[in-house]
Amino acid sequence: MNTLRAEIKHNFLKQIIFRLDFQGVLNDDVEKCVMQLRQKFFEAGYINMGNRTENEFDFQVKMNLNIPNENQFSISNTNQSLVYNFTSNNKEILEISKSFFTLTVDIEKLYEKFDKYVTLLAESIEVIKNVSPYFNALRIGLRKINICFLDNIADLSTYFSRAAFNIDDVVNQFSDYGCAASNMVTILSKDDYQINYVRNIQEGVMQQEDGSQNPTYQIVIDIDVYKEGNKEILALLSDKQNVENNLKLQNTIEFEVFIKSLNNELIELLKQDSFQNNAIRGVI
Repeated sequence: MNTLRAEIKHNFLKQIIFRLDFQGVLNDDVEKCVMQLRQKFFEAGYINMGNRTENEFDFQVKMNLNIPNENQFSISNTNQSLVYNFTSNNKEILEISKSFFTLTVDIEKLYEKFDKYVTLLAESIEVIKNVSPYFNALRIGLRKINICFLDNIADLSTYFSRAAFNIDDVVNQFSDYGCAASNMVTILSKDDYQINYVRNIQEGVMQQEDGSQNPTYQIVIDIDVYKEGNKEILALLSDKQNVENNLKLQNTIEFEVFIKSLNNELIELLKQDSFQNNAIRGVI
Protein backbone atom coordinates (compact mmCIF):
# COMPACT_ATOMS: atom_id res chain seq x y z
CA MET A 1 0.00 0.00 0.00
CA ASN A 2 2.89 2.37 0.76
CA THR A 3 4.34 1.59 -2.69
CA LEU A 4 1.03 2.47 -4.33
CA ARG A 5 0.82 5.71 -2.35
CA ALA A 6 4.26 6.71 -3.64
CA GLU A 7 3.13 6.03 -7.22
CA ILE A 8 0.09 8.31 -7.03
CA LYS A 9 0.95 11.69 -8.61
CA HIS A 10 -2.51 13.27 -8.77
CA ASN A 11 -5.50 13.59 -6.49
CA PHE A 12 -8.82 15.31 -5.99
CA LEU A 13 -8.39 15.95 -2.27
CA LYS A 14 -9.94 19.30 -1.38
CA GLN A 15 -9.71 19.53 2.43
CA ILE A 16 -7.82 17.96 5.34
CA ILE A 17 -9.19 18.38 8.88
CA PHE A 18 -7.43 17.13 11.99
CA ARG A 19 -9.24 17.69 15.31
CA LEU A 20 -8.56 16.82 18.93
CA ASP A 21 -11.43 17.48 21.36
CA PHE A 22 -10.83 17.61 25.11
CA GLN A 23 -11.97 19.05 28.42
CA GLY A 24 -10.34 20.03 31.72
CA VAL A 25 -8.49 23.00 30.21
CA LEU A 26 -9.11 26.67 31.12
CA ASN A 27 -8.71 29.83 29.04
CA ASP A 28 -5.60 30.67 31.08
CA ASP A 29 -4.18 27.26 30.17
CA VAL A 30 -4.76 28.01 26.49
CA GLU A 31 -2.75 31.21 26.79
CA LYS A 32 0.11 29.19 28.28
CA CYS A 33 -0.04 26.83 25.29
CA VAL A 34 0.04 29.75 22.88
CA MET A 35 3.06 31.25 24.61
CA GLN A 36 4.90 27.93 24.24
CA LEU A 37 3.83 27.19 20.68
CA ARG A 38 3.60 30.48 18.79
CA GLN A 39 7.30 30.65 17.88
CA LYS A 40 7.13 27.06 16.61
CA PHE A 41 4.02 27.87 14.57
CA PHE A 42 5.69 30.97 13.10
CA GLU A 43 8.79 29.01 12.08
CA ALA A 44 6.53 26.41 10.43
CA GLY A 45 5.01 29.10 8.19
CA TYR A 46 1.91 30.10 10.18
CA ILE A 47 2.86 33.76 10.04
CA ASN A 48 -0.54 35.29 10.81
CA MET A 49 -2.04 35.20 14.32
CA GLY A 50 -5.53 36.17 15.47
CA ASN A 51 -8.25 35.25 17.92
CA ARG A 52 -12.00 35.22 18.32
CA THR A 53 -14.52 34.39 21.01
CA GLU A 54 -17.06 31.60 20.87
CA ASN A 55 -20.18 31.50 23.00
CA GLU A 56 -21.01 28.27 24.82
CA PHE A 57 -24.62 27.68 25.79
CA ASP A 58 -26.29 25.21 28.15
CA PHE A 59 -29.84 24.51 26.95
CA GLN A 60 -32.69 23.24 29.09
CA VAL A 61 -35.75 21.68 27.46
CA LYS A 62 -39.06 22.31 29.23
CA MET A 63 -41.27 19.25 29.01
CA ASN A 64 -44.60 20.90 29.96
CA LEU A 65 -45.82 21.70 26.46
CA ASN A 66 -49.46 22.26 27.47
CA ILE A 67 -48.86 25.80 28.66
CA PRO A 68 -49.72 28.23 25.85
CA ASN A 69 -47.00 30.65 24.71
CA GLU A 70 -44.51 28.84 26.95
CA ASN A 71 -40.96 28.91 25.60
CA GLN A 72 -39.93 25.26 25.25
CA PHE A 73 -36.22 26.05 25.58
CA SER A 74 -34.24 28.14 28.04
CA ILE A 75 -30.58 29.09 28.23
CA SER A 76 -29.33 28.27 31.70
CA ASN A 77 -25.70 29.30 31.30
CA THR A 78 -23.52 31.21 28.85
CA ASN A 79 -19.74 31.08 28.70
CA GLN A 80 -17.23 32.59 26.34
CA SER A 81 -14.28 30.65 25.02
CA LEU A 82 -11.25 32.29 23.41
CA VAL A 83 -10.01 30.66 20.21
CA TYR A 84 -6.51 31.45 18.90
CA ASN A 85 -5.84 30.90 15.19
CA PHE A 86 -2.61 30.77 13.22
CA THR A 87 -2.69 30.84 9.42
CA SER A 88 -0.17 30.36 6.63
CA ASN A 89 -0.24 31.80 3.13
CA ASN A 90 -1.18 28.33 1.80
CA LYS A 91 -4.66 28.17 3.38
CA GLU A 92 -3.47 26.18 6.39
CA ILE A 93 -5.11 27.06 9.72
CA LEU A 94 -4.26 25.95 13.27
CA GLU A 95 -6.75 26.73 16.04
CA ILE A 96 -6.50 26.23 19.81
CA SER A 97 -9.19 26.73 22.44
CA LYS A 98 -9.95 25.26 25.86
CA SER A 99 -11.94 22.47 24.20
CA PHE A 100 -10.27 21.70 20.84
CA PHE A 101 -7.12 21.82 18.74
CA THR A 102 -7.53 21.71 14.95
CA LEU A 103 -5.62 21.84 11.70
CA THR A 104 -7.59 22.71 8.57
CA VAL A 105 -5.98 22.66 5.13
CA ASP A 106 -7.88 23.87 2.05
CA ILE A 107 -6.27 22.51 -1.11
CA GLU A 108 -6.47 24.26 -4.46
CA LYS A 109 -3.44 23.82 -6.72
CA LEU A 110 -0.86 22.81 -4.13
CA TYR A 111 -1.17 19.42 -2.46
CA GLU A 112 0.76 18.86 0.74
CA LYS A 113 0.92 15.32 2.07
CA PHE A 114 -0.32 14.90 5.63
CA ASP A 115 3.17 13.73 6.63
CA LYS A 116 4.21 17.39 6.48
CA TYR A 117 2.06 18.18 9.53
CA VAL A 118 2.66 15.13 11.71
CA THR A 119 5.62 16.38 13.76
CA LEU A 120 4.10 19.83 14.36
CA LEU A 121 0.80 18.31 15.46
CA ALA A 122 2.52 15.84 17.78
CA GLU A 123 4.63 18.57 19.42
CA SER A 124 1.55 20.76 19.85
CA ILE A 125 -0.52 17.96 21.37
CA GLU A 126 2.30 17.24 23.83
CA VAL A 127 2.13 20.84 25.07
CA ILE A 128 -1.68 20.91 25.27
CA LYS A 129 -1.87 17.53 27.05
CA ASN A 130 0.55 18.66 29.75
CA VAL A 131 -0.90 22.12 30.38
CA SER A 132 -3.51 20.85 32.86
CA PRO A 133 -3.61 17.86 35.24
CA TYR A 134 -7.33 17.65 34.43
CA PHE A 135 -6.81 17.20 30.67
CA ASN A 136 -9.35 14.68 29.43
CA ALA A 137 -9.31 13.63 25.76
CA LEU A 138 -12.74 13.17 24.16
CA ARG A 139 -12.09 12.54 20.47
CA ILE A 140 -9.21 12.49 17.99
CA GLY A 141 -9.98 12.43 14.29
CA LEU A 142 -8.48 12.88 10.84
CA ARG A 143 -10.87 13.69 8.02
CA LYS A 144 -10.21 14.07 4.31
CA ILE A 145 -12.75 15.34 1.78
CA ASN A 146 -12.22 14.36 -1.87
CA ILE A 147 -14.29 16.03 -4.60
CA CYS A 148 -14.37 15.59 -8.38
CA PHE A 149 -16.91 16.12 -11.16
CA LEU A 150 -18.45 13.89 -13.82
CA ASP A 151 -20.58 15.19 -16.69
CA ASN A 152 -22.19 11.78 -17.21
CA ILE A 153 -23.42 9.73 -14.23
CA ALA A 154 -23.00 6.63 -16.41
CA ASP A 155 -19.21 7.09 -16.13
CA LEU A 156 -19.33 6.56 -12.37
CA SER A 157 -18.66 2.82 -12.54
CA THR A 158 -15.70 3.41 -14.87
CA TYR A 159 -13.77 5.31 -12.21
CA PHE A 160 -15.22 4.23 -8.86
CA SER A 161 -15.73 0.83 -7.27
CA ARG A 162 -19.16 -0.59 -6.50
CA ALA A 163 -18.10 -0.72 -2.86
CA ALA A 164 -18.08 3.08 -2.94
CA PHE A 165 -20.98 3.85 -5.28
CA ASN A 166 -23.39 0.96 -5.93
CA ILE A 167 -25.81 3.29 -7.65
CA ASP A 168 -26.00 1.47 -11.00
CA ASP A 169 -28.84 -0.76 -9.84
CA VAL A 170 -30.83 2.28 -8.70
CA VAL A 171 -30.30 4.13 -11.97
CA ASN A 172 -31.25 1.04 -13.98
CA GLN A 173 -34.32 0.31 -11.83
CA PHE A 174 -35.53 3.88 -12.21
CA SER A 175 -34.37 4.41 -15.78
CA ASP A 176 -37.36 6.64 -16.52
CA TYR A 177 -36.41 8.96 -13.63
CA GLY A 178 -33.64 11.51 -13.34
CA CYS A 179 -31.06 11.06 -10.59
CA ALA A 180 -30.54 14.36 -8.73
CA ALA A 181 -28.58 13.10 -5.70
CA SER A 182 -27.47 10.04 -3.77
CA ASN A 183 -26.07 9.87 -0.23
CA MET A 184 -24.37 6.83 1.27
CA VAL A 185 -22.95 6.47 4.79
CA THR A 186 -21.06 3.42 6.06
CA ILE A 187 -19.53 3.04 9.53
CA LEU A 188 -16.37 0.93 9.48
CA SER A 189 -13.69 0.05 12.03
CA LYS A 190 -10.04 -0.96 11.83
CA ASP A 191 -7.16 -1.09 14.32
CA ASP A 192 -9.50 0.18 17.07
CA TYR A 193 -10.40 3.25 14.99
CA GLN A 194 -13.91 4.09 13.81
CA ILE A 195 -14.36 5.31 10.25
CA ASN A 196 -17.19 7.44 8.92
CA TYR A 197 -17.19 6.60 5.20
CA VAL A 198 -19.50 9.03 3.41
CA ARG A 199 -20.14 9.18 -0.34
CA ASN A 200 -22.30 11.82 -1.97
CA ILE A 201 -23.47 12.47 -5.51
CA GLN A 202 -25.09 15.81 -6.28
CA GLU A 203 -26.39 17.05 -9.62
CA GLY A 204 -25.50 20.62 -10.55
CA VAL A 205 -24.31 22.87 -13.36
CA MET A 206 -20.81 23.86 -14.46
CA GLN A 207 -20.14 27.35 -15.76
CA GLN A 208 -18.23 27.30 -19.04
CA GLU A 209 -15.77 29.93 -20.30
CA ASP A 210 -18.28 31.11 -22.91
CA GLY A 211 -20.91 31.68 -20.21
CA SER A 212 -22.98 28.60 -20.98
CA GLN A 213 -23.91 26.10 -18.28
CA ASN A 214 -23.61 22.34 -18.62
CA PRO A 215 -25.06 19.73 -16.26
CA THR A 216 -22.53 17.93 -14.09
CA TYR A 217 -22.36 15.64 -11.05
CA GLN A 218 -20.28 16.42 -7.99
CA ILE A 219 -18.74 13.25 -6.52
CA VAL A 220 -17.65 13.39 -2.87
CA ILE A 221 -15.67 10.81 -0.90
CA ASP A 222 -15.53 11.98 2.72
CA ILE A 223 -13.50 9.80 5.13
CA ASP A 224 -13.20 10.50 8.87
CA VAL A 225 -10.95 8.20 10.93
CA TYR A 226 -11.39 8.78 14.65
CA LYS A 227 -11.28 7.41 18.17
CA GLU A 228 -13.40 8.49 21.15
CA GLY A 229 -12.97 8.20 24.91
CA ASN A 230 -10.27 9.46 27.27
CA LYS A 231 -8.99 6.00 28.20
CA GLU A 232 -8.63 4.97 24.56
CA ILE A 233 -7.02 8.21 23.41
CA LEU A 234 -4.61 8.84 26.29
CA ALA A 235 -2.69 5.70 25.34
CA LEU A 236 -2.12 7.28 21.93
CA LEU A 237 -0.91 10.53 23.47
CA SER A 238 1.55 9.04 25.96
CA ASP A 239 4.56 10.63 24.25
CA LYS A 240 5.47 12.55 21.08
CA GLN A 241 6.63 9.48 19.14
CA ASN A 242 3.46 7.59 19.97
CA VAL A 243 1.36 10.53 18.77
CA GLU A 244 3.30 10.61 15.50
CA ASN A 245 2.87 6.87 14.99
CA ASN A 246 -0.86 7.05 15.51
CA LEU A 247 -1.31 10.08 13.27
CA LYS A 248 0.49 8.13 10.53
CA LEU A 249 -1.76 5.13 11.22
CA GLN A 250 -4.88 7.28 10.86
CA ASN A 251 -3.51 8.61 7.58
CA THR A 252 -2.76 5.09 6.33
CA ILE A 253 -6.30 3.96 7.09
CA GLU A 254 -7.62 7.04 5.25
CA PHE A 255 -5.61 6.12 2.16
CA GLU A 256 -6.66 2.47 2.26
CA VAL A 257 -10.35 3.39 2.35
CA PHE A 258 -9.87 5.98 -0.39
CA ILE A 259 -7.99 3.67 -2.75
CA LYS A 260 -10.62 0.94 -2.27
CA SER A 261 -13.15 3.49 -3.56
CA LEU A 262 -11.44 3.74 -6.96
CA ASN A 263 -11.41 1.44 -9.96
CA ASN A 264 -8.12 0.45 -11.57
CA GLU A 265 -8.67 2.80 -14.52
CA LEU A 266 -8.72 5.86 -12.28
CA ILE A 267 -5.81 4.61 -10.17
CA GLU A 268 -3.70 4.20 -13.30
CA LEU A 269 -4.65 7.70 -14.47
CA LEU A 270 -3.59 9.14 -11.11
CA LYS A 271 -0.16 7.51 -11.51
CA GLN A 272 0.60 9.28 -14.80
CA ASP A 273 2.95 12.27 -14.96
CA SER A 274 0.22 14.28 -16.69
CA PHE A 275 -3.46 13.66 -15.94
CA GLN A 276 -5.22 13.42 -19.30
CA ASN A 277 -8.96 12.81 -19.10
CA ASN A 278 -11.94 14.96 -20.08
CA ALA A 279 -14.66 12.84 -18.51
CA ILE A 280 -13.58 13.47 -14.90
CA ARG A 281 -12.60 16.94 -13.66
CA GLY A 282 -11.29 18.46 -10.46
CA VAL A 283 -8.13 16.30 -10.39
CA ILE A 284 -4.90 18.19 -9.65
